Amino acid sequence: MGLNAKERVALAMARRVPDRVPVFPVITAYHASRVLGINYRDIVLEPMLTYDVLLAAWRKYRFDGFEVGLGPMPGYKENLRVATLMGVDYLVDPVTGEPYARLEDDEAPIPLHEEPLIREAGDLEKIQVPTVEEIVASGRLEPVKRVLAEVGEDAYIAGTAASQSMNYLVHMRGSSQAMLDLVENPELAHGIMQRGTDLSINIGLALIEAGVDGIYIGDAWASSSIISPSFYKEFCLPYHKQAAQAFQARGVQVYLHICGNVVPILELMADTGVDGIEPLDPLGGVTVAWAKDRVGQRVALKGGLDTILLLQGSPADVIEASRRCMDAGAPGGGYILGSGDDIPRDAPLENVAAMVEAAHVYGKY
Repeated sequence: MGLNAKERVALAMARRVPDRVPVFPVITAYHASRVLGINYRDIVLEPMLTYDVLLAAWRKYRFDGFEVGLGPMPGYKENLRVATLMGVDYLVDPVTGEPYARLEDDEAPIPLHEEPLIREAGDLEKIQVPTVEEIVASGRLEPVKRVLAEVGEDAYIAGTAASQSMNYLVHMRGSSQAMLDLVENPELAHGIMQRGTDLSINIGLALIEAGVDGIYIGDAWASSSIISPSFYKEFCLPYHKQAAQAFQARGVQVYLHICGNVVPILELMADTGVDGIEPLDPLGGVTVAWAKDRVGQRVALKGGLDTILLLQGSPADVIEASRRCMDAGAPGGGYILGSGDDIPRDAPLENVAAMVEAAHVYGKY
């Protein structure tokens, strides 16, 4: 009798050999919404739909794993207000009525202003870090538990506890100021990143209490497409390592997501001590074979399939590219087939299905 999906992914993440290569792409509500035929706007206005579309995508494609995050904050419906101004819909502040983001049909809302939430070191105390107990009591784990109950042993569920370093700094300071802070105000940057890491650790520990199988950490803004390797080593690696250790101490696997160009930092990513690295973005110059050669003896590898191919290629193209990824990554175990970043919103459903088919046909050991 074969392995179930949880066992298959866990073995590969432990750099061991499962019965076949698992399929575990980066899928978010952007593409998953296509499975149910709804616009992303619907999910913005009802965030609980996120779990419905992810489950719908899993039922259709039968991935071996996918990621889920905490549910929306309590009282979120009262804070979602929409106003139409000159024929354009905006999200507005429920108290002042002032618009703060333009509401799009099929994209995330576009902020009207980029005002930093943290202006100086004295503002750090404004960052609230709820305890694990407070997160559990908030009810935000309930949709996660619903997902876990439905998938059972048929999917490895990773809890999202990301944004330890650069992503959190950008969130708190704005993109332009965050870049300047690395040079002009490193002490503040570290202070914000430590708060972000503390928050992500408590979120991850709460998700572990809910029963997730692993934890996803990382920062898109930590990519060498944006910051230098030396900045990654100083500002990101310590916080990714801190988070990984906290979750591994609770007995779960941890994988690190940094998309774009990670060619200069791949070994540093492995130095964080995570169990796996994703998404091996070929658009950032990464190939599965190259990553396997450099760090395949230290960490599991996840991803590598060109997202442009998923969007614009044919099912046959996807199968052939998936086969090449598996030929490079699977020998000796420790490889999980997946997309080189988020599955594009408009990727044809048959192309995504072809990725799964490739693993079943060509990924057997």
